[in-house]
Amino acid sequence: MLYWRRSRILASTVIVLIVLSIAPAAAGDSRAAADANPIQLAAVRLPDGSAPPTIDGNVTDEVWLRVDPYSTFTQTDPIEGAPASERTEVRVLFDRTNLYIGVICFDSEPAKIVISQSRRDADLTETDAIILVLDTFNDNQNAFVFGTNPLGIEYDGQVAGEGQTSGTSASLSGSSGSQRGTIGSLNLNWDGDWRVKSAITDRGWETEIAIPFKTLRYPTGADRTWGFNLKRNIRRKNEQVYLSPVQRGFDVYRVSSAAKLTGLNLPPRRDLKITPYVLGSVNKDYTAAVGNQVVRKVNPFKDRNVGLDVKWGVRPNLTADFTVNTDFAQVEADEEQVNLTRFDLFFPEKRPFFLENASIFQFGAPQQIDLFFSRRIGLSATGSSGLPIDIFGGARVSGKVGGYNVGMLDMQTDEASDPATGRPLTSANNFGVIRVQREVGRSNFGAIFVNRQGTGSAAGSDNYNRAFGVDTALQVTRNAKLFAFVARTDSPESRGGHDYSERVFYSFTNNLWQLSTGYSQVGNDFNPEVGYLPRRGYRRPDLRVFFTPQPKRWPWIRRISPHTSYTAFYGIDDGLVQSSMGHFHFFEIQPRQGGRFGTFAERYQDRPVTNFTIFNADGKRVVIPPGLYTWYQISNEYLSDPSAVFSTTLRWRHGGFYDGDFDAYETSFSWRAGQRFLGSLGYTRQNVQLPYGDFHTDLVPVKVSYAFTTLASVQALVQYNNQSSLVSSNIRIALLNRSGTGLFVVYNDRRDTTGFNPYNTLGRSFIVKYTRLFDF
Repeated sequence: MLYWRRSRILASTVIVLIVLSIAPAAAGDSRAAADANPIQLAAVRLPDGSAPPTIDGNVTDEVWLRVDPYSTFTQTDPIEGAPASERTEVRVLFDRTNLYIGVICFDSEPAKIVISQSRRDADLTETDAIILVLDTFNDNQNAFVFGTNPLGIEYDGQVAGEGQTSGTSASLSGSSGSQRGTIGSLNLNWDGDWRVKSAITDRGWETEIAIPFKTLRYPTGADRTWGFNLKRNIRRKNEQVYLSPVQRGFDVYRVSSAAKLTGLNLPPRRDLKITPYVLGSVNKDYTAAVGNQVVRKVNPFKDRNVGLDVKWGVRPNLTADFTVNTDFAQVEADEEQVNLTRFDLFFPEKRPFFLENASIFQFGAPQQIDLFFSRRIGLSATGSSGLPIDIFGGARVSGKVGGYNVGMLDMQTDEASDPATGRPLTSANNFGVIRVQREVGRSNFGAIFVNRQGTGSAAGSDNYNRAFGVDTALQVTRNAKLFAFVARTDSPESRGGHDYSERVFYSFTNNLWQLSTGYSQVGNDFNPEVGYLPRRGYRRPDLRVFFTPQPKRWPWIRRISPHTSYTAFYGIDDGLVQSSMGHFHFFEIQPRQGGRFGTFAERYQDRPVTNFTIFNADGKRVVIPPGLYTWYQISNEYLSDPSAVFSTTLRWRHGGFYDGDFDAYETSFSWRAGQRFLGSLGYTRQNVQLPYGDFHTDLVPVKVSYAFTTLASVQALVQYNNQSSLVSSNIRIALLNRSGTGLFVVYNDRRDTTGFNPYNTLGRSFIVKYTRLFDF
């Protein structure tokens, strides 16, 4: 009853905050609209029957020369508001089928242009590059992202909530956006069908882009206006310039700062894409768990498979996706992590079907309280890295209907059985999600419903789990946003009154400060089985303050960034601290050419209520007993300029750990040979001394990437983790054609290192998969 009363108080507080914030948010939007006076560019239509520009990377066709370019670009870094040090020209054309964008990046020293990436969707932070956004609904919130570099790589994605959703920000993670595979404000996993060519010339480098209208979503009609912005990265100067100025602290994904592209006559969008695949694989799984025993499996099994993905443009602003016999054999392997906590680690979703338009389905606090985490579909419930379960197929509808963002998903999985005994591990399941958001200016209000229903003879009548909630993202002022949600779950074991979760989060960013604070609570019975929730039964305050001045007296310093953060978890019943972490970054200096170095201290608390095993490998088991533990650590770090041919990362951490001592050393070395080869070698060692036993962890990742062309590459990831006693290898050859489709050859290998025997193979697989896009 006490929890229910507190939940009602928090829910009432959320409603009051929403009501109080609507007026200033609307006023702020009005003032911003009045003051912005956005830059305007005219898109020039090609006369019917005239030839479009040849997409060869040279902006020299006669059709380009007849268009007046836009060339006034402004710095955000290093000198906010200053003119760009190098000239950039942008031209926009269109015909009935395509949008054409020609960009000339003039450079006074073309020989010094930096190229550090050469494969599709590679990070564009440490290379000369351009990134453009197209706000096709002119809603100042959402946009398509397209980027490239002097080699002409394809880089694309989607932005939701103009770079801020659920309390996360694309700008905080750097100009490259978010990690591929994560869900949030920037979704780099969307792969569009478009063409790009670039060339280095005696005037700098230039690029030509052709984007079919049917790749985009938009309202049709004559004389339409889109939001449009373009960012150029001049890497050797570590300079970022914009067509339409963006305040420092934000990035090109701040869609409300975009210019306006006018004069577009947009045809009805008829789009049908069919992508079949054929797959052949040979797999050997040498071990299978039977009770506490491990048995050898000596016979390999072979399987061949076919499947189909279909994308149908129901309307120009609404898309339906269908998948049959879904397969993700070409997906990159997870990167190993060391876990010295009581909670499951988070592994990002990397399967393409779930990642397109993924931000529409995001609800909650990413990696803290997620009501929908698609990795739960097709994986058994054994942590984030569970065993694969076959997916029969499914459907999804996403897009805009009027002023609403809508998303609906339905997936059906098979049941899973123990490979050794044949006993069922989990029933077949049907997963359903309905998500609706209403946009009002730069704010939005939404709701979600998530359902898991057991199906088949192994399911039983009460095998279900449901989650539902409402949320809002209110633009309080030009630079401040308020996020809030209330959610509940329902399952047969629910006792009622303890199955709620709530959160309020406030974020403010300008060119000097990044401030955020929030409060969330999760009931003891809150259980989103199709979501991600590492712990429950807590109240959590959190605070983050980031100060980013740019001193002018020391020209070698780009920015000084002292910052601090604090978060704590308190028991929802007893009010006692469960765990807490305070981070105090005394100084962080970013040199003008890139990288950073600094010193910081951290204070930790943890209160396990039962024994928990913190290490169990190499015949050694270390157990932490219950109690309240407090400890401190101090760290130093140095990251060199990542755009250099050779770069390195060095970190050292020393202090306590529970009621013992802790030392950690981390180093990595990266090498870029020419424009096509990237390699890195890392090593992290953690030495732990406790009254209950001493142990150490070793993590060694080796990454190699070679790009034959911008669409053909080979990647290798080899990892050693002594905590799991594994050496794992993942080698991927990708020969892409269009929109991320083509031929994939994948080899996976897992070896048990217990007793230092590298020949004790646990399993291996060899997969050949071919996908082909048919566009109608």
